[in-house]
Amino acid sequence: MAGFNNVEQMLEKIPGWEDKRSRVTNYEAGISMASPEAILVIAKATGCSPCWLMFETGPIRATGRDKQAIRHQNLVAVVEDAKSHRQLTQLLNALSISRNKLDEYLDNPFFEITDRLARRCEKFIGKRSGWLDEQHIESDPICQSFPDDLRELMSIYSEIGNEEQEKLLKIARIFAEK
Repeated sequence: MAGFNNVEQMLEKIPGWEDKRSRVTNYEAGISMASPEAILVIAKATGCSPCWLMFETGPIRATGRDKQAIRHQNLVAVVEDAKSHRQLTQLLNALSISRNKLDEYLDNPFFEITDRLARRCEKFIGKRSGWLDEQHIESDPICQSFPDDLRELMSIYSEIGNEEQEKLLKIARIFAEK
């Protein structure tokens, strides 16, 4: 996703790291863990968020949520819901993919979820086109740590239209002024 075909291309972007190929491949393989300083250097070179590099949570891009990361997060939630309702086979049929292919999508947040697959997924779960591309409170692990009432408010906000969102914000601002 950072546009590099291999480790060498990434290392070319990091001055003084030309001889650190084995170190980086050890990070990738989980053999060793990068120091916070190394994470910052790699994050800068790749345009990834340091938080995502360290913990695989939050936005992949330092500048905000990446569409593929959001799609991945939502697909994981859809699959978990389908499993809990014993509808995994129906989901696979609706997506026109095998279980192995689905596992590829689930195991690799960088594996591109195409528009076609996203729209099929949305149709299966009865959501509007574009739903898989949007952040949803119920599928965001960071938001799961928020108090229940805040998550409820965030869920309400994310499900209503733009005009209603503006009204809700106006009401909240009135309370904040008091």
